[in-house]
Amino acid sequence: MINFWRKITLLVGDKDGNGLDLSGFRVSFDVEKTALQDPNTAKIDIYNLSKTTVARIADGGLKRIVLQAGYESHNAVIFDGNIISTSQVRNGADTILSIDAGDGQSGYSYALVNETVGAGYSNNDIAKKSFNAMKERGVKNDDLKAVSNETKYPRGRVLFGAARNYSREVSKNSDTQWSVQDGHLVYCKKNATRDDRKAFILRPDTGMIGSPKKDKDGVTVSCCLNALLRIYDPIRIESEFLTGDFKILSLKHSGDTHGNEWSTEIKACSLDPSTKKTTKK
Repeated sequence: MINFWRKITLLVGDKDGNGLDLSGFRVSFDVEKTALQDPNTAKIDIYNLSKTTVARIADGGLKRIVLQAGYESHNAVIFDGNIISTSQVRNGADTILSIDAGDGQSGYSYALVNETVGAGYSNNDIAKKSFNAMKERGVKNDDLKAVSNETKYPRGRVLFGAARNYSREVSKNSDTQWSVQDGHLVYCKKNATRDDRKAFILRPDTGMIGSPKKDKDGVTVSCCLNALLRIYDPIRIESEFLTGDFKILSLKHSGDTHGNEWSTEIKACSLDPSTKKTTKK
């Protein structure tokens, strides 16, 4: 993997896809993704925008923000979410628009299920109802493969309430984790990685920075910014003092187009190489 020639694309837009390309400005960012159900977050600072552009973003008409970053040879979306708030400050000669955003924030906070399921429904059926409600609030796709439809419940029921509460119910009943990742509702078995995902091999020659740190919860390691890593994916770490297979539980992407920072911090739990199951839930 060649980690040369940084690349970034930053777009803000409305629900119809109309918006602004801000890729040419100085941008700094911190994107935090986790395996938890709470929305992933991003803090994005954009330098020296015109008053007109700031007004278009701050007035709430442009609610979606998409950040793609990496290198010329490998880059991808690292954040796709909803703008929550904006503020503006001055730092010397620079004016900075700061944006706080949440991944799937609208779907998580406001999606409402109002449905009926008949006798013989499954956890997968409930997961689909939750997704359909979140989809109306901007969640774009779903990955429900980890949620079984084998268990059938004998009596029908009325579903009315926050979609996130039904996703929590599904997660508890199916022994899964769930979250929204770049606008996609994802379920993953607690003791496994996502299906059909190939482990990225992280070594010094593929971008590892420093040495991994291992503790009772797993491992923490940093690397050159890697947009190809995803929550719940497997990763293989190969270093002088630690080699093993892990499941990614959190990612922090940090960067500054005019500074030195351009990195990813990974936190992961151990996988048993023989079963590909986590050694700790």
